[in-house]
Amino acid sequence: MPQDERTTFVYYGSDEGAAAAEAAACYAELTGGDEGWSNEIIDGIVGTADEAVECLGRVAEALQTMNMFGGRKVIWLKGANFMGDTPSGARSEAVQGALEKLVEVAQNMPAETYLVVSAAEVDKRRSFFKKLSSVAEMKEFALIDISRDGWESDVAALVLKLAKERGLRFDNAAMDLFVQRVNESSRQIVNELDKLDVYLGTERRTVQEEDVELMVPVSRHGVIFEISRALEKQDSRTAVRLVNEQLARGEQAVTIMRAAIVPTVRNRYCARLLMDTYNLNPAAGYRGFESAINKLPHDAQRALPRKKDGNISCYGLFQAARSLNKLTLAKARQHLFACAQADRQLVSTQLDSRDVLHKLIVMLTAV
Repeated sequence: MPQDERTTFVYYGSDEGAAAAEAAACYAELTGGDEGWSNEIIDGIVGTADEAVECLGRVAEALQTMNMFGGRKVIWLKGANFMGDTPSGARSEAVQGALEKLVEVAQNMPAETYLVVSAAEVDKRRSFFKKLSSVAEMKEFALIDISRDGWESDVAALVLKLAKERGLRFDNAAMDLFVQRVNESSRQIVNELDKLDVYLGTERRTVQEEDVELMVPVSRHGVIFEISRALEKQDSRTAVRLVNEQLARGEQAVTIMRAAIVPTVRNRYCARLLMDTYNLNPAAGYRGFESAINKLPHDAQRALPRKKDGNISCYGLFQAARSLNKLTLAKARQHLFACAQADRQLVSTQLDSRDVLHKLIVMLTAV
């Protein structure tokens, strides 16, 4: 929400969708929904440094021009792609100069004139950023880091928030699948939720697994989850097909092994061990399962997978515990050894990588 004492509002970050949505809300609030003659949206997507300088000049001119009808005037520089460290952006001395000029204009705008900026990455090292921060309300929107363990719970929290705004609910299986099929971009999440909203209509508001299967496409990252899911379901046919597709796209076999297969097998072994030794039960739900793991003795926690921040990665263990079925601890240990052997074959022998992965998948999914 804009603060009364501020006249400039900047929303930026790697999550461009979230930044743009917040800027749109700010612009709508400041204008009262009136597009009118006194308000203007200036497209900030440019291809060259010269175009960036020209765009910034238009914004500065609009801010300095008095509203002929009196009253409030709002200018939105939308989707600026020239404030980051790029040749057509803040790396250019001409663009830096134009940005500095815009900050000066923002500091001396006529009464009841407001500037809203939405941008992608911003080079925080430049002097214009420091000066802008002193006069503007700044808000950064960063993408969720899906390279670290436990990212799923962060994405799930965002999905739940956005789904609630639309009156949508997810059953557990649908949420798991949705989280893994989309990427970390809030823009894509919003798009997929809107599709589900229209598809379900007004009669049914709970999203089920088959709805996600039908309406939400698999992202590149989501393929990793689909392979894991197929292994957990003992569906060798689907797992082999997905692996073949990834290999055909140029993905390295060892990457597939270490991103999709090894974490799945490791989590299933750890989950089986915890359930057998400490009677952990996934039926209690994720929060209950997480609480039980965090209460385990220190020795029991040492071998569990960790996030980059050092905390236990409970989400993967919870997913694995829900899919164990009749997998015994001895069988889970055997699967770990098989993964280690296959990984060595991929990196230190001339065996056909496709054949190595196929044989491992058949072994891991055997009833």
